[in-house]
Amino acid sequence: MWCIGFECTPCLWVAPTQRSKQLCCSLALRGRLSYWGPLGWHGSTQKTIAFQTMLSAIRLMPPLAATLAPLGDDPVAGLEQLRSLGFRAVQLSATQPGMRPRELDASSRRDLSVRLRRLEMRCAGLDLWIPPDHFAHPSHADRAVDALRHAVGLAADLGRVTVSTGLPEQTDANAQILREVRTQISSAAAHAGVEVADHGRDAVTGAWEAMTDDPIGVGIDPAMLLSLGHDPVASVVRCGPRLRAARVVDMLHSGMRAPPGEADGARLPLSEYVLALAGAGFQRSPVADARNWIQPRAGLERVRALWPEEHSS
Repeated sequence: MWCIGFECTPCLWVAPTQRSKQLCCSLALRGRLSYWGPLGWHGSTQKTIAFQTMLSAIRLMPPLAATLAPLGDDPVAGLEQLRSLGFRAVQLSATQPGMRPRELDASSRRDLSVRLRRLEMRCAGLDLWIPPDHFAHPSHADRAVDALRHAVGLAADLGRVTVSTGLPEQTDANAQILREVRTQISSAAAHAGVEVADHGRDAVTGAWEAMTDDPIGVGIDPAMLLSLGHDPVASVVRCGPRLRAARVVDMLHSGMRAPPGEADGARLPLSEYVLALAGAGFQRSPVADARNWIQPRAGLERVRALWPEEHSS
């Protein structure tokens, strides 16, 4: 095993695999590691292990956020639950009743911001999950883009947070309309000063890549990638500075979305995943994504326990 020391944080264990060595090299080159190598003495300080096989790398990122919508239809009650679990950031959903952009006038948006401040929480981002094919279907594309424009407007009012969505794979049949849709989304996002994270397969795999100054970037969903046979850690490394959002969620061997670290069937190497995010310079709140979890609240509580308060900033 190797010990990794981060500035001002305890250390963690990682297996000395070729990939973990590469990730450590990346972090060291960025000046983000104070020590890495075989466990032993470094100067006069013995490097010790703080907790399990987890994650001093989270010190390098903002606090962990959690999705609100899976906790039920009452967003106020959901926010209270998240705060009681120790979350200081929340991922809202533009399709949840009470959170839809068309339902929130200027006064309601101010009230939401005030409520978050009273709870000592912040909005980390806004989800807009609609069927991806709607963006490329002649009968649905205008409505889908309009929904995204409204989500972008709400995101701007909540602090110019990132909007997460998923665009479809490009084919010969939909190429033209999808190019037009991306142009419209980019224009709306740029006008509002908001970034959009595309969690679709084309964005993550590099089949479609935005220009450097394009407000559309990449969103990483490990469960989705695992279901498609892709490696989430390698995807983070490949996407690098184009990353706009990252989910904390596993896809079990059973095919179920679940919290990372489940005893039976876990597939996501969580420590390597977070190391990769840190190495990529990711400076947004990772999102514990409880969509389709069997027990969302209990799952979020377990994930939160892996992300101790004293190592968030």
